Amino acid sequence: MLLMVFVVVSALYLTACRCGACKTEENAIKGFITVIGNEPFTKLALKTDDGKFYVLKCSKELNAELNMRQGSYYIIQYGSKLSEENNEVLVVEKAIPIKNEIK
Repeated sequence: MLLMVFVVVSALYLTACRCGACKTEENAIKGFITVIGNEPFTKLALKTDDGKFYVLKCSKELNAELNMRQGSYYIIQYGSKLSEENNEVLVVEKAIPIKNEIK
C-alpha cells in the first residue's frame, strides 16, 4: 500500500515538473535589450531577431539591471503578454543572459 502511494505521488510530481518546463519554453523570447521612445518617456524593450519589439514590464531592480545591459542578448521568460498603447508588453518573470551575443 505504501509503495502504491509513493508511485502515485512520484508520477504526479514528475507530471507537474514536466508541465512547468513546457510552460517556461512557451513563454520565452530571445532578443536584444534596448530602449524605445523619447526622453522622458522611454521604455525598456526587447528586440527580437525578426525585428519585433516587446516592451518589458519588470521589477525596479531588474529594470535597472537590464537598462545597464542594453545591446546584450537575453532570453526573457514572461508570465503574460499584454497590449498597451499599441505595444506588446511582456510581464517579465526572469531574464537570462546569453553569452557572446552583443549587438
